[in-house]
Amino acid sequence: MISLQNIRDQNNAVKYLSSSLLSDRIANSYLFSGPDGVGRTLTAKAFISALMCRNKTDKSISCGECFTCSRINTLEHPDLTWIKPEKHKAVKIDQIRQVKDVLNLKPYEAPVSVCVIEDAHLMTVASANALLKILEEPPRDALLILISSKKELLPETVISRCCEVRFGALRVGTVKDIIMEKDSTISEGDAYFVACFSQGSPGRALEMIGEDLAKRKKDVFKMLDMIAEEKYSNCLNWISEDKNSIMEDVEMLIMSFRDMAMCKEGLDSLALDVGIKDTGMYRLFDKQGIDKIYSTVEKLISVKRALKGNVNAKIVAQILPGMLK
Repeated sequence: MISLQNIRDQNNAVKYLSSSLLSDRIANSYLFSGPDGVGRTLTAKAFISALMCRNKTDKSISCGECFTCSRINTLEHPDLTWIKPEKHKAVKIDQIRQVKDVLNLKPYEAPVSVCVIEDAHLMTVASANALLKILEEPPRDALLILISSKKELLPETVISRCCEVRFGALRVGTVKDIIMEKDSTISEGDAYFVACFSQGSPGRALEMIGEDLAKRKKDVFKMLDMIAEEKYSNCLNWISEDKNSIMEDVEMLIMSFRDMAMCKEGLDSLALDVGIKDTGMYRLFDKQGIDKIYSTVEKLISVKRALKGNVNAKIVAQILPGMLK
């Protein structure tokens, strides 16, 4: 079990929560906002452990080893209710009613009853309204933590009644270290590449390793070679029409074209993958010049921004190959 002080690259969040513990000024409700996979869940467990641990020598640091800390880590503590909706499933009103029932009960052995709701932005309208009533009249000796990567989908009335704790992306070096700690078989070079590609999210980086990022990268490079060799038509779709997959592929393309630019400038040591020099796309830009590479990167960044909005992913899948030529 990790303590708050060992949470990496979230200094502002840790400082705020530690100060709350040291001053005994714990709010009834918190919103842990920020990207997925950057330590919000881990921090929630560490914060709850610091509240409940009986062997701590400091108000803000749990021992991490006692029976209480162990049960919090495995989500088995009787005074902790942890709600995590299934992937792409809504947080239903019955689950919020469960939250109300739990928080209204007197803690069994801890100083507070705690409820955590992951992906809180997936609440239905009815669920959000039911939660709002709890937030307006919070029970005594109760703590509610909402975790969300899309707080803009939460009602403003809910956000305004929570103390928001913001989390950000981790440094590339930190993500690389976490990857190598979790996977002893990965090389430092591959760990660094995945760390850059993960956009500061160790959680996402570890998922990518499990999803065979090497094969994904090979498929993207194969598509680039097809485009360079003109073995495509304007009607050729991208590898996938899934929005999240396209987003990840666009990020990989941005990194690849960045490497092309570095190599063209003679800065091979700054490239994440000098293997880009062996691709047909790299040879194509021998004729078109480095300015074309930079303009292509600008186009890809525009596509990335559009995908974050409401643009139709299928349309992007249709036009993306043509944008790279």
